[in-house]
Amino acid sequence: MTHPLRALHQRKLEDGGSLSKLQKAWSRFFVSKLNFETSLKCHGGCVNCLQWSKAGNFLLSGSDDRKVCLWEPFTEKLLAAIPSQHQENIFSVKFVSRERQIVSGAGDGQVRHLDIASTSVLGAWHCHRYRVKRCCTIEDDDNIAISSSEDGTARQFDIREGHTCSSSGDGCANTLIKLDSESIKCINSNPTRTHLLCVGAGDEVARVYDRRMLTLSHSTCERTVPVQEFVPGHLLYRNTSQTDDHRYLTVPSITWCTFDPTGRNLLANMGGEQIYLYDMSGTTRIIEIPSAEKEEECSPPQAMRTPEPLDKKTEALKDHGNNLYKQHLFDRAVAVYTECLARCPDSVILLNNRAQALLKRNWKGDQYAALRDATAALLIDPGNEKANFRQIQSYHAMEFNVLAQQKLNLFRTRYPGNEKSLKSFSEEIASALEERDPEPQHSTLRRPELIKSGIDYEQRFAGHCNCKTDIKEANFFGPSQEYILAGSDDKHIFVWDRTSGGILKIYRGDATLVNCVQPHPTLPFLATSGLERVVKLWSPGASQKDEDHQCAEDPEILDKIAADNQVLLDDMNPFPNISMIQNAMLGMLDPDGNPNSCNTS
Repeated sequence: MTHPLRALHQRKLEDGGSLSKLQKAWSRFFVSKLNFETSLKCHGGCVNCLQWSKAGNFLLSGSDDRKVCLWEPFTEKLLAAIPSQHQENIFSVKFVSRERQIVSGAGDGQVRHLDIASTSVLGAWHCHRYRVKRCCTIEDDDNIAISSSEDGTARQFDIREGHTCSSSGDGCANTLIKLDSESIKCINSNPTRTHLLCVGAGDEVARVYDRRMLTLSHSTCERTVPVQEFVPGHLLYRNTSQTDDHRYLTVPSITWCTFDPTGRNLLANMGGEQIYLYDMSGTTRIIEIPSAEKEEECSPPQAMRTPEPLDKKTEALKDHGNNLYKQHLFDRAVAVYTECLARCPDSVILLNNRAQALLKRNWKGDQYAALRDATAALLIDPGNEKANFRQIQSYHAMEFNVLAQQKLNLFRTRYPGNEKSLKSFSEEIASALEERDPEPQHSTLRRPELIKSGIDYEQRFAGHCNCKTDIKEANFFGPSQEYILAGSDDKHIFVWDRTSGGILKIYRGDATLVNCVQPHPTLPFLATSGLERVVKLWSPGASQKDEDHQCAEDPEILDKIAADNQVLLDDMNPFPNISMIQNAMLGMLDPDGNPNSCNTS
């Protein structure tokens, strides 16, 4: 029997690849019906990477077993199982040369060039000193492959010219990007502005480079300067002088970054943190928290503006959010207020409500997100009493307690008559000033220059847990990229609404954890993998209801899963073996010298 999506895919090819016609054929209804379909079995180890062909006819998979498999997913056929001759786990596979050949990157530090028809190895390049984590190709020239490694370099190969490695990788003049101390975990190219590359390294910054401004050189070259740097603002305000930071045991690091099909948006999955969406236009700036060293002079409060009335639908949504908040369902309240703000972005009431819900939810990054809302509200209405108080609450939540105390004193003067309601909050700040370690100061912040030059996020997606492996992906999904997908340490696949940031569905995707989530280029068809030795396919036509692949849609279940994961994020040290890996030379071997099976990347 013909797969229903294969028929739809064939119609698309016959229409000349018209995406607009295909988009009409699937919508939120199909996504709501997405279900587990089947497992593709061939590998003898964890499947660490997946890659669709450009048209979506074929799928590649790479594994700890060091094989590269080529599949025809619509028929579930294995077309080729290619022995890569890598000595370690494969972490990346990409089609090249009009999809007749493949490049792979692995834990042995090598990039290999494979031929599909003959299943032979055409080339092996060992320029990198440490593990190769990801490779990418260029949309308008798939003869170019770029590899990224934990040695802090990205190297470019032209498969038409071939490459002969020097006795040491330092002698190879193919270094495109070099970082000083950070390992490069992931790299992807912009599909529309193909000169741009996004890079995720061993820190919180997503860097974008312009290939037109780079030259190939030896790895002894100076550090490469990016043209843009994207970073969640709150991660710059962590106090590096503290040794017992209760929220961040190590520096969060990006495990995956990618562009959407328009090339105008960048998505980054942050290990030990959340998922962040950035606008490539760079208009969202990081909030600059003032220093507490100089006290602000007291001035009379500005008159509060009369708020603009909301339309009926937004007002009803706001009331729904308020009801959720009263029930202490803060995660759902945040999503509803965000949906309202997409309709009325200048509503001070909505900004204040969401800020309060964020402070109550108190997940990683919520404190700074609340400060962003309060700051936005004050730009619209500087005299708004609630927005001024939300700002002070946010400073306190971010542990800028000296500043919070100063602002609270001014607030009392400007808005008298609140002493009774402020008593408990004032005591809380006073207690924090006595008991906590010294609060963050601008002199002790990580990369303070980025507070002025860095680009902040547009949207956050929270609820999953990304701590155990450093290859977890996050991707856009849907005909208009209106959904965000990611795997998690708790066996699940998460589906978020891109606009509201709310969780729509959670699927049981693996017996242990899910790393890879790769949507089909044009259809509601999904390939995933984790620590199991299979590739899993998901489609709206599937009717599997087995317990191993349950789908959660009930809001209470979604809330519990997300809340449990946030506890894990607070308690776990992300990637506990990373420092050891970065300081060691190649080789993830067991005591007998054999490659470990299913290493946690």
